[in-house]
Amino acid sequence: MQHARPNRLRRAVAYAALAAVLGVVAITLSQCTMVGDSLNGVQLERGRPTTCVKQCNDLFALLYKLEQKRHDAANDICQTSVPQADKAACLAAEDANHQANKAALTQAKTDCQNNCHRQGSGTAG
Repeated sequence: MQHARPNRLRRAVAYAALAAVLGVVAITLSQCTMVGDSLNGVQLERGRPTTCVKQCNDLFALLYKLEQKRHDAANDICQTSVPQADKAACLAAEDANHQANKAALTQAKTDCQNNCHRQGSGTAG
């Protein structure tokens, strides 16, 4: 029986970590409500948009730290488990993956912050 090549193992670990990060993002961002504040437009909670934006920022910071840890672990795999001839390609692929994940996290943060602004709850005269 042949063992899986380290390149396949590294790729599987990277995809599993990415799936976990994106799953956490999806679950967290799905908790936002897309309904109006109230029927008469009066809010009972003060500072709600600021709190929402802070939650988005805190979530982004947490997910960014997780992505950085995943990236560091994948780099360690490239350094220790990949043959010398393939290390440069492994590190380059991981760097591209890391940049794509950071871009996705930044877009998710922006989307989350944009969902914090509740427009249209007033009357148009």
